[in-house]
Amino acid sequence: MKNIYKLLVLTSLLFVSCDNDLLEPFTPGALTEDVAVRTSGDLQRLVNSAAQQITNREDIIFSSVFTDECGIGFANGGQGITGDYIFYMDTASTSPNAIWSSCYYSLARSNRVIQFAGTLVPVSPADAALISRLKAEALCLRALAHIKIMSYFSTDPKSDSALAGVLADRVITASETPSRASNGDFYALIHSDLSDAIAIYNTLVGTPYTTPAQAPTYYPSKNMARALKARAYALKGDYTNAEIWADNVINATGPDQVVLATPANYGNIFFTENEPANTEVIYRLKRTLQQSSQGTNLGNGYASVTTTISGSPFFEVSRSLFNLLNSNPTDIRRATVVHPTSIIDPNYATSTDYRNTDKLIIGKHRGSGAVGNLNSDHKICRLSEMYFIKAEARVAANDLAGAATAIKTILDKRYPVAQPLPVYGSAQAAWAAILKERRIEFAFEGYRFIDIKRLGALAGVGIDRDPADYSSSSANYPGANPVNLPLTSFKWALPIPLAELAANGSIQQNPGY
Repeated sequence: MKNIYKLLVLTSLLFVSCDNDLLEPFTPGALTEDVAVRTSGDLQRLVNSAAQQITNREDIIFSSVFTDECGIGFANGGQGITGDYIFYMDTASTSPNAIWSSCYYSLARSNRVIQFAGTLVPVSPADAALISRLKAEALCLRALAHIKIMSYFSTDPKSDSALAGVLADRVITASETPSRASNGDFYALIHSDLSDAIAIYNTLVGTPYTTPAQAPTYYPSKNMARALKARAYALKGDYTNAEIWADNVINATGPDQVVLATPANYGNIFFTENEPANTEVIYRLKRTLQQSSQGTNLGNGYASVTTTISGSPFFEVSRSLFNLLNSNPTDIRRATVVHPTSIIDPNYATSTDYRNTDKLIIGKHRGSGAVGNLNSDHKICRLSEMYFIKAEARVAANDLAGAATAIKTILDKRYPVAQPLPVYGSAQAAWAAILKERRIEFAFEGYRFIDIKRLGALAGVGIDRDPADYSSSSANYPGANPVNLPLTSFKWALPIPLAELAANGSIQQNPGY
């Protein structure tokens, strides 16, 4: 871990802020942690930096391109075609390195917040409450990072004995070379952190946030901690506990209550970031206008200029995903995912120039004038995920009708009229339906790779690409037309990056690399 933990607090100057005044750096020359972290304001900056690191866009783009959300855009200049799109993966690949390093840079900051929160002397009762809240936020972010590491790098997240990553339960020094810990150790820390965070939040009832409208979604919260518990238990396949925690979020009351978005305001979540309060979003990484020139805009992972047909898209909506969306044109998610400037070729399957006759533009991460073009907030937790977890739990309990009811609850909020109750003829059919609906609901939000990894075998479903999407890549790159990646491939566990292996001889590589 020498490579990851060579970190001075000074490197935390490039913060993503929940408020513009928090963009101010530490005093120049503050090179040691005991000098640099002396106030709750300094602690806030570290939390902001931890959030910025953990929500690096790379895992979202990787999940889209590696699986079946993306097709090759007509303006593609080679992006992804010889790498993620054809399932090429080795220890030097960009995506595993970015996912691994962003998680551990975030963990380095979160651990410092947790450590210093116990030593700072508050200047007032309000300051003491703020320090406690910042510790709870750091605990949530630490849990999120460990969930992400396990999701991508463990060969089997359902097995306690399988290896995850390095357990970062404290500040790890640059001289240490820790080995990978088991999933069991990861799950124990994740749930301990989230329980500790919830306990802190319970002592802070009535403590206001420091920014105005939408503030609760800009900060890790008690609802986020509950949602992450549900997510972690679902990843483990422990659906008894997953459903308990999903229900805690679904049934929350008072200021913790969140409701599903409707067709009238679903688009606001992604286009203008101004959905009604307590609607759909549990936690988001707020993006600011200042950040729109940093080259980290989420939409820039798919297009160069804008999310329109004239915006130089190098990735588009895959034909298989579009066909799903287009089968129900009144579903608000179709209008959200597919930009209206798209050109749809009804004869795409027989087109001799599919790449240029069928242009399916990704419209979900448009950005706005307030935060800059393509610079959408990152939605980390949404209420709909809790209903999907509940549906999974019902299938696991052999209650197919209960699973259908949970799915219908979501569908009724995505269409202008109430939808029929789905009917599933078998558990496998129910798993497949859940996986299909998750594909539509969370398109281009970073779920698809992990969803196929954990549910694909249960559903009998793998990566689903239309032959036309392969023809669009092989036209310019002969041979870039692989067979869809089987569920048994070792590549469903990403390689430990070469840079980490070189710095830490105690790290064990995943099989196959």
